[in-house]
Amino acid sequence: MREREDVRARHRRLRREMTEEQVRDGSGRICERLWSAPWYAECRILYGYYPLGQEVDCRSLLARALSDGKQVALPRMEPGSSSVMHFYRVASLSEVARGAYQIMEPVADAPRVEETQAVVLVPGVAFDRQGNRYGYGKGCYDRYFARFPQLYRVGLAYENQMEEHLTTLRTDVRMDAVCTEQQLWICGRERWS
Repeated sequence: MREREDVRARHRRLRREMTEEQVRDGSGRICERLWSAPWYAECRILYGYYPLGQEVDCRSLLARALSDGKQVALPRMEPGSSSVMHFYRVASLSEVARGAYQIMEPVADAPRVEETQAVVLVPGVAFDRQGNRYGYGKGCYDRYFARFPQLYRVGLAYENQMEEHLTTLRTDVRMDAVCTEQQLWICGRERWS
C-alpha cells in the first residue's frame, strides 16, 4: 500500500532530522514515564530492544530493570531468516553484538526466552493513539506477537511519530499502550492478565 510507505518515509525523515539532544531528552522523558507505569513494578521480565539510529533509546529503563532484579531480554533475528525473531535474556546491556540489519543483538550463547507474562517495549516508525503501529515493513514483531498474544505490548515513540489514524492490515498487531515524551495512552488492556 502506497499510503503506508509514504507515512513510513515521512516519519523516518522526521526522526532523522531530530538532534542528539532531542533524542536524549525525549528518550529520557519516555523512560521516566514508563518507570511510573502501573505494570513496571509488577513485571518480572521486560523485553526491550537496542536502539538503532534515532529510535527511542530505552537502555536506561532496561538498565534500571536489571538493577531492580528484573530479567531483561532483547530480540535477535534467526540466522538465515529476514523476518523470524526471538528474544534472548541478557544479564547486562553489554552482552550484545552487531547482527542483522546492523542492529545490536544478544550474543550467540544468550538463553532464549518465551515468557508470556512479560512486557515488551516495541520500536516503530509511526503509531496512532488507538495502538496501531507501522514498523519497518518486515513484520517481525507482528509475527512474534501472533505467536505470543498474551505479551503486554508497549509502543515507544516520540510525539512527532504519532498519527491521528493509521491504515492497518489484518496481520498488524495493535499495541496495548503507546508511550511518548508527553503521554502514555492505554489502547487495549490496562496490564497483562
